Amino acid sequence: MVEKIAGNRITPAKPAPATRVGAGEFKTLLQAKLQEAGSVQLSAHAEKRLRQRNINLTVQDLAKIKSAIEAAASKGTREVLLVYGELSLIASTANKTVITAVAREPGSVFTNIDGAVIIR
Repeated sequence: MVEKIAGNRITPAKPAPATRVGAGEFKTLLQAKLQEAGSVQLSAHAEKRLRQRNINLTVQDLAKIKSAIEAAASKGTREVLLVYGELSLIASTANKTVITAVAREPGSVFTNIDGAVIIR
């Protein structure tokens, strides 16, 4: 918090007034804030796959996915398979981006990964 010093008294600065935003603007602002915080990003391909399967990830889901990516990165992985419920995700640990999303199906084969994390 920024404070003004006037003589020997310190007076708190007035907080900026709150602004109202519409629903579309809120989604845009939320996504921007999540990206600023180093949050996980979804590639266009992953977003398309999630939409096709009618899967909506919440902020809590993204936080769990981010933690899993960070755990995998700490072990030196570059491309990791994330198993989250009935969803399998391939993510790049270098740029914290989910590359693709696959609903768990028998016979699924994942290549070019160097690690896996099971998310609870």
